[in-house]
Amino acid sequence: MYSNFAATTQLSLTSRETDVIRLVADGWSAKEAAIKLEIAPCTVERHVENVRLKTRTRNRAHMIAHVLRENLI
Repeated sequence: MYSNFAATTQLSLTSRETDVIRLVADGWSAKEAAIKLEIAPCTVERHVENVRLKTRTRNRAHMIAHVLRENLI
């Protein structure tokens, strides 16, 4: 039986992770988000990966679906 750990625990995203994931969910590239947030594109990618690991999701699309479903952004 599939069990998502994030669904059973209190998940907390940092304000920067939330900013980045909102932009990614809106279709912005890492480079575009980096320019908007005035950070490096690799930092955007690191935030995305941190959220993916926190949510225990398989890929970026799964992560976005999860954070939207759980109202994390």
